[in-house]
Amino acid sequence: MVDELDLKIIVELQRDGRQSNIELAQKLGVVEGTIRKRVKALQDGNIIRIVAVPNLRNLGYGCISTIAMQVQMKFLRKVAEALVKKPNVGYLAFVTGRYDLLAVVMTPSSEDLSDFIEHEIMTITGILRTETFVNLDVIKGGWSGIDTTQIIRNLTAIKKAGLKKVPAPQRDRAKQKNKPEKKALAR
Repeated sequence: MVDELDLKIIVELQRDGRQSNIELAQKLGVVEGTIRKRVKALQDGNIIRIVAVPNLRNLGYGCISTIAMQVQMKFLRKVAEALVKKPNVGYLAFVTGRYDLLAVVMTPSSEDLSDFIEHEIMTITGILRTETFVNLDVIKGGWSGIDTTQIIRNLTAIKKAGLKKVPAPQRDRAKQKNKPEKKALAR
């Protein structure tokens, strides 16, 4: 089980994954051996991976987009298998709601994105329609595309409070009390 020290190690490694165990130990007030064992346990437990995260723009991928796809259900797995093989697809997930698949696609330009959609995505049997969202400016998430620092902070607060699991979100009862009651419409 992850404890408060593990969470502090994760936060520090998110800030700079190249910190030495000695630097981490000094910052967190523990001995180097503790850090070494904790980091190894976090890696062995598949809690963290320490990796290089490339700056895609600096590598020539200036157009990052999210493509939502509606797919015929009988082709859903086959479509996913085809998309996973495309090097420009960096993230792919089955989703609920209006769409069936969500892909994050990286291309050098909007022209390349257009070609990718036309020649790589729309040629896959079973895709009914797509909706593309082009990133104009990344506000949160940086190079990795996902910012987990707030999640880790929340977990730290939960541990400090002595809770065993993440509590379900709670509605603000005060706001609900001030809302006018909805009345049924007469038919």
